[in-house]
Amino acid sequence: MATNGRMSVVEDLVKYLDSSMSKLNRIWTEIGIVDYQRKERAQTAMLHLQNLLQDMVQEEEALKHQITKRIEKYTQEVKTLCNELEIPQFEPCGKLSMLQCEKDLRAKVESLSQEKQDRLNTLKTLKDQDQHLCDAMCLTPYYIPTGSTPSNDQLKALEQHVNSLKAEKEKRFVEFVSKKKQIVELFHEIDRNPQSDFECDVICEEDNTFLLSTENMKSLKVLLTELEEQKEDMQKEVTELWGRISCLWDRLEISEAERSHFKKDKSGIKAPLIEALKVEIAKCEKLKFDNIQRFVEGMRKEIVEWWDKCFFSREQREDFTAYFNENYTEALLDEHEREVKKLKKYYEDHKQMFESLEKWDCFFRQMIEMERKANDPNRFNNRGGKLLQEEKARKKVLKDLPKIEEDLKETVIKWEAENGRPFLVEGVALDVFVQRQWEAYEEQKVKEKEQRHKAKARLMEEEMIYGSKPSTPAKKRFLTTPTKTPSSKLRKLNDTTKTPMSCSKIQHSSVFASPAMKAPMSASKYTPGCKTTRRRSLRGNRKVLSERNAGPPNTALFSHTTRNLNHPTRASCRSSMMPRGSPSSKA
Repeated sequence: MATNGRMSVVEDLVKYLDSSMSKLNRIWTEIGIVDYQRKERAQTAMLHLQNLLQDMVQEEEALKHQITKRIEKYTQEVKTLCNELEIPQFEPCGKLSMLQCEKDLRAKVESLSQEKQDRLNTLKTLKDQDQHLCDAMCLTPYYIPTGSTPSNDQLKALEQHVNSLKAEKEKRFVEFVSKKKQIVELFHEIDRNPQSDFECDVICEEDNTFLLSTENMKSLKVLLTELEEQKEDMQKEVTELWGRISCLWDRLEISEAERSHFKKDKSGIKAPLIEALKVEIAKCEKLKFDNIQRFVEGMRKEIVEWWDKCFFSREQREDFTAYFNENYTEALLDEHEREVKKLKKYYEDHKQMFESLEKWDCFFRQMIEMERKANDPNRFNNRGGKLLQEEKARKKVLKDLPKIEEDLKETVIKWEAENGRPFLVEGVALDVFVQRQWEAYEEQKVKEKEQRHKAKARLMEEEMIYGSKPSTPAKKRFLTTPTKTPSSKLRKLNDTTKTPMSCSKIQHSSVFASPAMKAPMSASKYTPGCKTTRRRSLRGNRKVLSERNAGPPNTALFSHTTRNLNHPTRASCRSSMMPRGSPSSKA
């Protein structure tokens, strides 16, 4: 088909050349140009045609050469860009013409160049952000070789690095703002001013200007910890000073008005307050040495209280011999103060067990008190559901007491396993102490039961001899009964033929058999006209019998009831110190 086209062009060219030469010959004939001139002119025209065609051929060859050069150039550029961008090489189709190949290669070069430029722009943006973040946190920027086109993996890694730096900076900034706020508050609370350049940067500079480096963040944390420890130390010191002042006030018996006046506007933990507290302590210490005897006696009361809290035995209490010393000196006072500190520390070291022991002791005493109320014959006189409430409370105590006792024993066993030594309560092991309490409780129950039986027996004996005592008060009885004694009662009083046993069966019933006794001589000498003498004789005999049968009052049962010991006086110091569970001291 290409050949046919070429032949058609040649034919058209030949026709056009033949027509043009015919016209030229006609013109030359009309002009009168001779033959040799015609020939020359024809050769000149032919030469022009040759030159024109030759020029055209050269131009087209030059165009072809240029296209070839451009194809080679674009091919090389595409190869270079593919290598730089780390993508597969581009291969144009082999059947394309030079112009189409050049066009495809040129388009590929333009697209790859644009991609390269985009990567470089992205790289520049990310590197700027990375540099800014690294400057803010004193870090090393992410490394990418200079002068090279970054790959997609490199750009992705750099972007992740920048994002992580942004998150880290935000985290550090939030941490800085939070800690700065705490630091400022601590500076205000402890009344401290910035002392170093770093402290000035933290307190005085703007938040955005602070360098969020790793070292600065560590220094910030150290500063905050230092201030917190200083505040804690100052709080502890102030607490100790206030406790010391309160103790001195109590021993010096300072009035509440003076205490309130001193406490006014004295709050916080600042240095001026600490100085004022120290001045007050010095003042009280001076007064203390002027009143050493009163201080020692007050501290002895406090020591006894701590002995009770720590459940010390008599032997443990007597180990502190300074308690009996009556030579009141500063050395004696110091010795008592050391003993108080020692007891306080001992109590704090075993506070959990002592609290558990106190809880068990409280429930144990509640059980004893409720048992006493339950055995009280007058408890049925209560109204308003009080008896039911007491019964519910008693059942609850009886239910909870074994559980509390078991928990206490487990706590002590755990402590003994950790410390490798027994935990003593009143100088003995816990099991022995608890067992003694229960044994004393059971013994007292038996004693009370025997006392009740004896009292009932004495009452029955008295009633058999003198008759039963009316349960209604005299005033109330006279308001409701007639003034004259009924004949039935007169018959009972005048009946001297009945024995005391028969009278007891009529007047009083009991589960115990009354002993057979002879009637007194006065029983057969009763005359109806001597009522007053008879009544006075009966009252007198009752009084004498009740005084004869009256026994000593009940004493305390358990060691914990003697826990609040009175402070011994100087004259009876050695004999009046009553250790827990002991009726008297060794002295």
